[in-house]
Amino acid sequence: MNKKFLFWENPKQAVWHTMLALLLIGCINIFSASYIRAVADGSSTFFYLTRYVAYSVIGLVAIYCVRKLNYRHLLSKNAVAFVYLGTLVMLVLVDFIGLESGGARRWLGIGGLTVQPSEFAKLAIIMLCARYLGLHLKKSKPVSFLEGNGRMCLGATLAYAFLVQQQPDMGTAAIIMALMFCMYIIAGLPLRQIITVCCVAVAGALYLVLSAGYRADRIRVWLDPWIDEVGDGYQMVQSILSIGSGGWIGTKWGEGSSKFFYLPEAHTDFAFAVFCQENGFLGACLLMLIFIILGCALLRIAVCSKDERGFLLAAGVSFLVVGQAAANMAMVCGLLPVIGVPLVFISYGGSSLLVSMIAIGLALSVYDDEVERAEAAAVAEPKERRNDLRVVSRRWHPE
Repeated sequence: MNKKFLFWENPKQAVWHTMLALLLIGCINIFSASYIRAVADGSSTFFYLTRYVAYSVIGLVAIYCVRKLNYRHLLSKNAVAFVYLGTLVMLVLVDFIGLESGGARRWLGIGGLTVQPSEFAKLAIIMLCARYLGLHLKKSKPVSFLEGNGRMCLGATLAYAFLVQQQPDMGTAAIIMALMFCMYIIAGLPLRQIITVCCVAVAGALYLVLSAGYRADRIRVWLDPWIDEVGDGYQMVQSILSIGSGGWIGTKWGEGSSKFFYLPEAHTDFAFAVFCQENGFLGACLLMLIFIILGCALLRIAVCSKDERGFLLAAGVSFLVVGQAAANMAMVCGLLPVIGVPLVFISYGGSSLLVSMIAIGLALSVYDDEVERAEAAAVAEPKERRNDLRVVSRRWHPE
């Protein structure tokens, strides 16, 4: 597990360094994208940056705690049930006492902070699938949606997706389902069921799009945002213009025009557009490279794990962090419809940042556990050899 990974001594170092690099980039980008809005709201220019830093510190503490607790304890039956049911209760409460913004009710107010339960639902599904699908892998049993733990994980995920969809938040609901589906695939889901699920997903997506006018409008302006550039297509048009105006090396830092109320959600879902405008094509490529390295390091941890649950957990974390980042970048560039997915570490959003850092803490815990197991085996091996030598000696020199 301590094998060299690219320029690092091991994948753990790569995960730490890339995560810290993303946090630094996030601090710079969030301040640049948000200080105009903060002043307009009557707050300090550092309002959003301060909160981002605070959530980052909480996330680092969470990583430390998760690694100390060990993922094996966190994937116990009682711990997984507590995380799942706790998140389920929060999702139900959103419908009754949730905070509303932009026509959606997705947040719970806790003291002076807001929490988005749907972000925690992503992590809960990864933990649930890692535990119960891991049992199938350990026993070399086939994974199926139709029986045993596979059916239970599917039902639990559908419950989450339904509640999130009611907020409404189709994008996050789709991500929750996609995370579950990816974990089933790497756990060995039969090809027939993979094809069936893909067909059902396409049919379900078409139904959801056609059943609500605003979703159909999103698809229409996604295909051609300039047909309604001052209406439904305004956000996508401004995003594309912001990215294009960055050129190769971008404008000077802080001088991007998109954050001056031209681009809605400049510091949250469309923070990548601000980053591209101020750092250009080369900066965007560097950011994508950092995410790719982070994903590869997480996958290396997954592949090297001898524990089936650890393998699924680390792989799920990779899908969560890098997959969600890819979805956001594709959305901001116009390759996907606007689905309201934040760019991990770069967009402002306390719940998303905290969940992502906890997830990375779980992956690092898998690494720590594997290193401890390897060290214990190395210590035990000489003892076993000595015992073997004693047996051989007794055979040749009986008392």
